Amino acid sequence: MTPHSHEDTRPGSPPPAADRDVSSRLARRLFIDQWARRGVSFGGWLIIGAIFAILFVIVAEFYPLFKQPTARLEATYAASASGEVFAVGADEYREVAFLIDAAGIHFHSLKDKKPLPVSPMNALGAARVTGVSMAVPHFPVLGLSDGRVLPVRIQFENEFHEGVRTVRPVIAPEEPILLDAPGGAPLTRLTHREDGAGYSIAAVSGAGEVVLAHVRVKRNLMGKVTRSESRERLAFPARGAITALAFDVVRQGLVAGTGTGQILWASLADGAVQTVGATRRADLGIAHLGFLLGGYTLVLTDSEGGVSSFHFPRIQESTRNVTKIYDFKPGSTGSAIFSHSMRDKGFLTGGGNSLNIHYGTSGATQLTLSHPRGKPLRAAVLAPKSDGVVAADESGTLLHWTLDNPYPEISLAALFGKVRYEGYEKDAYVWQSTGGSDAFETKLSLTPLIFGTLKGTLYALLFAVPLALCAAFYTSQFMRQSLRDIVKPVIEIMAALPSVVLGFFAALIIAPSVEEYLPSLAVMPLIVVVLVVGALGVYDAVPAVRRHLPPGKEIYVLIPLTLLAGLLAFSLGGAVESTWLGGDYRNWLRELFSITYDQRNALVVGLAMGFAVIPIIFTLAEDSLANVPQHLKASSLALGATPWQTALRVILPTASPGIFSAIMIGLGRAVGETMIVLMATGNTPVMEWSLFNGFRALSANIAVELPEAPEGGTLFRVLFLAAFLLFVMTFLVNTLAEVVRLKLRKRYQML
Repeated sequence: MTPHSHEDTRPGSPPPAADRDVSSRLARRLFIDQWARRGVSFGGWLIIGAIFAILFVIVAEFYPLFKQPTARLEATYAASASGEVFAVGADEYREVAFLIDAAGIHFHSLKDKKPLPVSPMNALGAARVTGVSMAVPHFPVLGLSDGRVLPVRIQFENEFHEGVRTVRPVIAPEEPILLDAPGGAPLTRLTHREDGAGYSIAAVSGAGEVVLAHVRVKRNLMGKVTRSESRERLAFPARGAITALAFDVVRQGLVAGTGTGQILWASLADGAVQTVGATRRADLGIAHLGFLLGGYTLVLTDSEGGVSSFHFPRIQESTRNVTKIYDFKPGSTGSAIFSHSMRDKGFLTGGGNSLNIHYGTSGATQLTLSHPRGKPLRAAVLAPKSDGVVAADESGTLLHWTLDNPYPEISLAALFGKVRYEGYEKDAYVWQSTGGSDAFETKLSLTPLIFGTLKGTLYALLFAVPLALCAAFYTSQFMRQSLRDIVKPVIEIMAALPSVVLGFFAALIIAPSVEEYLPSLAVMPLIVVVLVVGALGVYDAVPAVRRHLPPGKEIYVLIPLTLLAGLLAFSLGGAVESTWLGGDYRNWLRELFSITYDQRNALVVGLAMGFAVIPIIFTLAEDSLANVPQHLKASSLALGATPWQTALRVILPTASPGIFSAIMIGLGRAVGETMIVLMATGNTPVMEWSLFNGFRALSANIAVELPEAPEGGTLFRVLFLAAFLLFVMTFLVNTLAEVVRLKLRKRYQML
């Protein structure tokens, strides 16, 4: 008898080999599980970190838009002034400034704080300066005590020595022009303009009278210059003395302000004068008039320091009444300092010991500068690059500030509110980032883009959600399994279609087809409903049909009926258009509803984007419906409920969390869609709910504008703000979807 071997089970003996093998496997499994858990957690945190990094980059790009503008006093320089100071100016680098006083023009180095030599102005003779027009930068016109005017061109030449730039001022006086009678009154109030043919000067020469001089300069091919002059007088029937003048370059007129607050406009063509506006009170005289860049916005300062802006109409009308737009932060009493930016709609006003920097489009006063010693300021100018201010006080001391205000046109009101833009009859939301001239008024309202995003999303979901949910409901509950195994993968493959392909198809195929067959498409749903309801009546009334068409195969009848409805709709569309729509539905829409039909419109986008969203909603909703526990369905049927009652009252509520999530995910997909919206709409940022108008979405706008936006510029940063808004919208949609899903899941988890 062979003894049987057995494991030693005495206390303290080693465990059997089988147990050791099991323990080893369990240890390896636990080790793998721990590292897998750590890897998954690390990947999740990595994704969250990447999202926050992207968000940080976006915020860092648009945050500078909302930084408050600042000013830093660089230096003060006690320059000598011979009498009253009338005006100041500076070169584009703010290295050299000039000061105009009663003795003429003086130049000073702002870097070295010392006067600079310049050629004497012999044309002054014994006369003294009594008034200055700075309407054209670096081309001041001096009004003299003997009734003459002296135009002076100032140039700043850059010289480089061993890589160091030196700015050298050069003055070139034009020939003096006698505006008043010899030995006449000093000219104190004057203005001028310049165009390609020469320049014009206007000065007050008497009570209600303005004298104009037009100088025309011609240069032939040999370089010879010929100069001609002409004069005329304009009589202004004003109630008070004329206290301010400004040329209206756009409308070829002359604007005059009076001591009683009247704003008068005179045509340079025929001399006709009319009153176009007034100050808020008749006892407020006008201290200064000036136009902003572009010539459509008139800025007025009154005798109490009030600052107001007015818009001239763009349309040439017989009556050109100005419209008051904004009241800005007032200055001191009688302040007449004014300087407009050469780059945007910013301007400077002031008097007393302070200056205010405003922006004409938004109506905001962005910055206030004060004299450090509290002395009254007599003149100030915005630097050519709008990055500094040079001013002079009553003693001739020059003050130099550096401005940090790179985005003056940005404010919350400009980005999200209604703004009265130049030439517009009322406040409006407008996106128009570029224009055809340097005087273009940037319009960067994001409201039309947000509206367009919501509009495109809404119409896409109105088309996609009913089709996707009904298809998912039928496929999961009533379709035979063999057909379901074919239909579901086919619809899921649709999700792989690139959005650029759908956009291309929408632009070249869907848009022209919808325009041609819109009446047919409009009657198609009605015909489909009639045929399906009729087929259902036949199905219920004829038992033989039910025997040959068992449940689950209704699709074999519905597809032919839908195709038949399409054929009938396309055959009847022409008759409907000719009978009820006047032969052309576009004219019918325009005449009856004032609706203009654009070929690339919201309807086309809804159809194209709907095909991009349907596979997502269908797949998630069908999975939610199909994964409802079978015992719920079996219990409902066992209690006597019909399959239809079971599907509506048991399956649908149980699957509602997944269905809602499907809709929200489809909504997020539609909100962020770019290529379909870009290619299938006219990209017109209009705010109308009409199906037949286009729109511009945030995503499409970023794709269109960003390649052309200068890095670090206003448009560049506003586009990043648009990206942030898109990010926030998507985040809110997904968060809402998750919150509602969890609540619905908690409600139906006990079923």
